Amino acid sequence: MNYDEIYDKAKQMIAEYLRVDENEITPKTNLVDDLCADSIALVELGFRFSETFSVPMMESKPDMFIMDNIVRFIMEKTGDK
Repeated sequence: MNYDEIYDKAKQMIAEYLRVDENEITPKTNLVDDLCADSIALVELGFRFSETFSVPMMESKPDMFIMDNIVRFIMEKTGDK
């Protein structure tokens, strides 16, 4: 999968779980600061990303709450470019 495919799928997953409009999510969106995701939501989304993309769980670091970093992490772990 390329960046756009991963981005679109992750954006859909986040919007569905957090019940926000997909238009609110951009590459610079911070799940905590912009979408008010709490720790439970972050863990659940981490599990969903792990299952969907077959990647390990992401570390819970503030820079990993940014959409672009999430997509790049998934790309790195799947070996996609």
